[in-house]
Amino acid sequence: MTPLGNYTIGMKRYVACPLTAEQIGKVDLVICSHAHTDHFDYPSLRSMQSPDTAVVTAKGTRSLWEGLNYKTIDEMHWGDEKEYPGGLKVKAIEGEHWGARLPWNKEMEANSILLSKNGVNLFIGADTGYTEKFQQQLREMEIELAIMGIAAYSPKSFEARHATPEQAIQMAEEMGAKKILPMHWGTFKLSQEPMEEPIQRFNQAMAGKMEKIALQEIGATWVQS
Repeated sequence: MTPLGNYTIGMKRYVACPLTAEQIGKVDLVICSHAHTDHFDYPSLRSMQSPDTAVVTAKGTRSLWEGLNYKTIDEMHWGDEKEYPGGLKVKAIEGEHWGARLPWNKEMEANSILLSKNGVNLFIGADTGYTEKFQQQLREMEIELAIMGIAAYSPKSFEARHATPEQAIQMAEEMGAKKILPMHWGTFKLSQEPMEEPIQRFNQAMAGKMEKIALQEIGATWVQS
C-alpha cells in the first residue's frame, strides 16, 4: 500500500496474515522483489524495521525506503550478488515482470531471487510470466526448492507477467527443482480468475507427483528433513 497521511491506499488482503510482526520476531534480512503494492507494503515494512535488519531491494527503488529505519539498503540489478552475515548469498535473477510503483517509475526493476547457503539453493520466482531465462541463469545449479507464483494470469494478456499454475510448474521442472512451493495466490484479488482456481489447477497439474510439493496452505510450515 501507498502512504497518504495517516492512511494508506491500495488493496486489502482477502485472507488474514498468518503471523503478526511480533510473532515473526527479529528479522535479519528483508528481501523485496519489486515495488508493486502487494509486495512492497509500507505498514508491513514499518512493523519489521530495525537498525539491525538489512534490506535487499530491486534496482531503482532505494528512494522508497527513505524514512524507514533499516541497517542497510542494497539495491540489486540482475546478476548482482552479495553475501550477508552467516554466509547467506543473495543473487538477483532476471524474470518476466516489471517493477514500477507508479506508471512513470520506469527506473524501477523487478527481481527474482536466488538464496544460497552451505550448498543449498532456494529460488524465489516472485512475480514473473513464463520464461526460459531461469534455466539459463541457473544452469548446472541444484535447486532444492522453487517458490513460484501461480495466480493473477487472467485475462490472457496477464500471462506475459504472471505465469499460470502449469507454467509455474514447467519453469520449476526446467530448472530441476526438487520441490515446489506455490505462492502469490489466495491473498489479494488481482485478476479475473476465481480465488481458489490457481491452487486447484496447481494440484491437478501436480497429480502423480504430489510428493514434490513443499506446502500448499497459506501460513503452513515446511520442514525439510
